[in-house]
Amino acid sequence: MLVFIDESWDSWFKFNKWSSEIFTIILVVFNENDEAKACDTRIELLKREIFGDINEEFHFKRNSDNVRKQFFEAMIPYSFFYYWFVLNKKKLYWEWFRSKESFYKILSWYIFENAKEKLDNAKIIIDKNWNNEFRNSLAKYLKTKMNNSNIKRIKEVKMQDSHKNNLLQLADYVASWLNRLYNTWKNRSEYDYIKKISSKEIYVQIWPK
Repeated sequence: MLVFIDESWDSWFKFNKWSSEIFTIILVVFNENDEAKACDTRIELLKREIFGDINEEFHFKRNSDNVRKQFFEAMIPYSFFYYWFVLNKKKLYWEWFRSKESFYKILSWYIFENAKEKLDNAKIIIDKNWNNEFRNSLAKYLKTKMNNSNIKRIKEVKMQDSHKNNLLQLADYVASWLNRLYNTWKNRSEYDYIKKISSKEIYVQIWPK
């Protein structure tokens, strides 16, 4: 089992300046490694088709609407699912959310708690935005929360460069699209491919209410 984590928008609380009110974190889950490999190969081929270069990166915020549409349509046939956690930062008052590290750890726990019944010996992949010290700390934290003497939900936690990992780029697309969807709550049914991607949703939590 492979799990890819990504988020959309910032973790800061400077609302009078530039901070977002909403923060979205998602898990994209592949039950079968062979299915993940097939999806990875399709994304690489799609880079050749669209950009003419496999070294280009799919990035939702930088790509055009046409590229986004082609990307999502190409992903529909593959068997993955996602969990979605939406945080309304303006409703938070606890100081322990003011540290970026504790913020990410706690939100990771929330979304993994939602997904834990599906997790089985999973390899977790996170975008390499953190140093190794935090990666080790996060790995220990999640394993402590999710694993016990009878059940091993998380096997390992790794960080990889999203520029070099096609499935982290898939996670970026899903997280960014869901963040936009939450902020507008429209266009969910505008295109057939959006309906089909939405069908891969297992659980969404909006917190605090």
